[in-house]
Amino acid sequence: MSSTRLIVFIALIIYPATFSLSQEQAAKSNSKAEDQVMQLERDWLAADAKGDAIALRRIIAEDFIGSSFNGALLSKEDIIPEGTEPGGFAGATPGETTVRVFGDTGVLMGVINTGAGPQAKPIRVTLVCQKRTQGWQIIATQMTMQ
Repeated sequence: MSSTRLIVFIALIIYPATFSLSQEQAAKSNSKAEDQVMQLERDWLAADAKGDAIALRRIIAEDFIGSSFNGALLSKEDIIPEGTEPGGFAGATPGETTVRVFGDTGVLMGVINTGAGPQAKPIRVTLVCQKRTQGWQIIATQMTMQ
């Protein structure tokens, strides 16, 4: 097993785990990999908020696997909104985030702030991302309510 696959395997066991080749990301191709992974999270939330299924299909890998709040397994198709309506993270913003990169694989652990007011609940998120030929993509995620 290659070291990259081993790292992803370990990340999925320890932190069970949501690419946009946007102009902004392309311009930052010389930035640190950690910054690119953090930008990927922002691109994902922005695309979800706009209901931009085309961008989400680039951001989320074909072989994506995730875990929902109730523990159900999710595929790429499960998390891309149908039509052009905003997804479930409309208005959400990234909060405190830590990123570690191991070769072409990055693990982002952080908080997504879902809005303001008494209904707002922070979500703890773990994203596993991988740099592929088309750029960084989300390959796995797990989210839990705080």
